[in-house]
Amino acid sequence: MIYKDAAISANVGTSTGAFRTTNINFSTQDIGTAKLSFHLFKNGVPLPLSAVTGKLVMLMADGSKFIKNITIVDKQNGKAEYVLTSDEIKHYGRVQASLNLYYNNKQSLGIIKFTFEINKDLIDSDIAPSAEYYIDDFEDLKQSVETIVADLQEKFKDLDNVETKAGAQEKADAVQSNLDTHTSDKANPHGVTKSQVGLGNVDNVQQAPKQDFDLHVSDAIKHISTAERSKWNGAQMHKITQDDGRIIYKSATEATDYNEITDTGMYLIYNKGLNGPGLPYAFLLVMSSKNTLVQIAYDGYKGEQVLFRLRKNDSITWTAWVELESTVGAQKKVDTHANRKDNPHAVTKAQVGLDKVDNVQQASLAEFNAHNYNSVRHVVQADKDKWNGAQLSKITADHGGVSIAANEGEDILQKIVDQGRSMGTFYAHGKAVNAPSSYSTRGIFHLTGLSSDGKGMYGWVYATDYKNNVFTNYYDGSTTYWQGWKKLVTDVEYDSLIWQNVTLKNGASTGDRAFQYVKWGNLLLLRGHITATREVVCGTIPSDRLPANGAAVMVPVSGTTGYSKLFINASGEMKLTGIHSNNDSNVTGYYMDAVVALN
Repeated sequence: MIYKDAAISANVGTSTGAFRTTNINFSTQDIGTAKLSFHLFKNGVPLPLSAVTGKLVMLMADGSKFIKNITIVDKQNGKAEYVLTSDEIKHYGRVQASLNLYYNNKQSLGIIKFTFEINKDLIDSDIAPSAEYYIDDFEDLKQSVETIVADLQEKFKDLDNVETKAGAQEKADAVQSNLDTHTSDKANPHGVTKSQVGLGNVDNVQQAPKQDFDLHVSDAIKHISTAERSKWNGAQMHKITQDDGRIIYKSATEATDYNEITDTGMYLIYNKGLNGPGLPYAFLLVMSSKNTLVQIAYDGYKGEQVLFRLRKNDSITWTAWVELESTVGAQKKVDTHANRKDNPHAVTKAQVGLDKVDNVQQASLAEFNAHNYNSVRHVVQADKDKWNGAQLSKITADHGGVSIAANEGEDILQKIVDQGRSMGTFYAHGKAVNAPSSYSTRGIFHLTGLSSDGKGMYGWVYATDYKNNVFTNYYDGSTTYWQGWKKLVTDVEYDSLIWQNVTLKNGASTGDRAFQYVKWGNLLLLRGHITATREVVCGTIPSDRLPANGAAVMVPVSGTTGYSKLFINASGEMKLTGIHSNNDSNVTGYYMDAVVALN
């Protein structure tokens, strides 16, 4: 069916005395299609309509009156409707209406009084409906009849005192004369005031035309809708910056207590303050999830330090400030260390292969010559020939150190190949070309020399830097040469990972565990439990933690057995889409425990 559906919202309260003027307009040709749809609320929530009868009272412009039962279409959400009959729609003009509810326990409520218009269609220009009086049930009819009988009894109680026709005529003529005089008096003989005609609050000014008023009422640009009001009221009300978008400032003259900065936001602090990271000029980012809170401080003076700390879930305990090392800061420390000439590692003579050397005066030339010509203590050619026939490839230098070294600008891998030995040891400074680490690297290598088919050399390299990171590489002279350094990942690196909280969006919230992420090598690790709305962005992480083209993984649901798909866009936005479960209505959240490959 097609209807002209007029929606009317009403909130049960104490302000239903005056009629609400609506912009509802029906036509006398809207036969069976003029629908009034009611949506009823109490204290802002839908009004239940169980065990209740709704009655719509309509007083037409021509005096006709109709009392009808409405149809309840949704008891739980307070929705009802009424379609005007063909008899009712022909009574054109302004209609005064009211909606009342009658409960089975004899309680009743006056919900709303409102007006609407029925316009005469051109095709109905000759209709002239007679006054009607329709009542939907016997009790209302009985009450109306009793009222009429009471009026008749009042009118005829003095029937015995009726005068004769002549006397009555004389009095009538006198009354008529007075009436004619009174009727022709246009100067307000009764002194009627605007309050007496129900216009006490109306100013004596020109009124706006009804057409202009109706155009204003229907202007969707100037007015807001319920959906827009709900959207804006549901927006984030807490400010994380100043009104102009700049960060929140803290005084430079008063010591700032970092323990008291717990509201999520961005701050600029001009003093070292109390319980702070020790920066005289710091940018501070504060993030929280329930009682857990993170503060991240950026050095606003030299831009060389980033520190962070955590307030635990007990709202009291703060961890110590931890500095995040930067590339610039790390390089400065390395350069400072490299330029030290005071034996910073406390190297001993044993470590340089001189543990048997005494710090004493050397022998004299005479003593040396006496020893030099001692044939017993010295070798002969036969000894040399014997020893020269042994393995001559050295895996270390003569002094016991490495056999190959590459400094800044030198290619360590090429030097290993050029060495041309089957085995050896090497050293690569942090700035050497093709070194596996930015730190000084030491290792061993093994090359087999030429293969049996004469196509090239093959070999394997094992290296470790002074941070105890381990790397391997393989040389294939017949194809792609060096295969590339591979770092061995240890359990220590995993245990030291620092998990970060995912920034939740669009109403998503933490469930049993915080939704967190961390990058480990070429993997993005996710963990946690959240409640969220599917098909909208539920959280974001920095884009440098993501695959270049994004990723998609399956995550299990909580509350029942099933899965949903988690999309991670290249921009860092996350969205849940789709659901496959035993019972979708039992889904209470999503376990975000997943591993995502970064290449």
